[in-house]
Amino acid sequence: MNKVKLGRISVCLIPLLLLSCAKSPVSTGTGTRLVVTVRFAGPINPTYHYFFIIRNAGDSVGQNGPIPVILPPYGGNGFATGKYPSSATAAFTDFVEFNRSDQPLITDSGYTVYHVPGGYLGDPSRNFFTARGNPIVAQNPNGGTTLQFELDLSQIAPDTTDPAPNPDNRPRYLQINMIACTTVPANSATIDDRYFFDAFGDQRQSAGSDSFNSFLTIDTSQIGKTYDSNNLPGPLEPQGDTFPSDRDPGLDMVFWSIQITGH
Repeated sequence: MNKVKLGRISVCLIPLLLLSCAKSPVSTGTGTRLVVTVRFAGPINPTYHYFFIIRNAGDSVGQNGPIPVILPPYGGNGFATGKYPSSATAAFTDFVEFNRSDQPLITDSGYTVYHVPGGYLGDPSRNFFTARGNPIVAQNPNGGTTLQFELDLSQIAPDTTDPAPNPDNRPRYLQINMIACTTVPANSATIDDRYFFDAFGDQRQSAGSDSFNSFLTIDTSQIGKTYDSNNLPGPLEPQGDTFPSDRDPGLDMVFWSIQITGH
């Protein structure tokens, strides 16, 4: 694919996202997949932005991880930043976005896999990502309340020019978050009054920072294991907790699960 510039509309400006498919790893699959299911209180809104965000840094303890952005300039990219920026590593390395109106590359499924150039030493705030196409399996929500897809770990492997997070480059320990938002105010200099979101944990301002800024570390070597919002160590997912106030059932996560499977 040639490099192209595509606009993503925000409240104050139209930031540009440069996409490239160069130097992506060539693979038919690792044999390990993440089966992701996310359920919302109301129907999925295809004009909203639903991000499944991954940090592939070979980090078993979560020295950093993705959390939602709150204030201008909204992390540069308009949706996620790092919980521990002093770690000097990227908040995330990859993500899957579902959106059918204005994400940078709209695939036939509505889901697109993206990679941060430079991997865990890259800079997601630059708003520069590599598009890698559809997840290996993706289910259209068809007006329902559930997003579901399968991501082969080869789809989030580092590029050939990225630093290796693991000796064999196979993603193992991953930091995960799911962020659903109404708009993506990338690099906005002012507050976007239309920006509401939900993410892992309790987003109500009374919940406290530990619950508010939650992400999950998973071990993909544990084939058959399921992480979900009803059981620890997964952050619990209350209903009616969109930030900054209860906004829209189609934005309000009520359940999520990540199952590790072998193929």
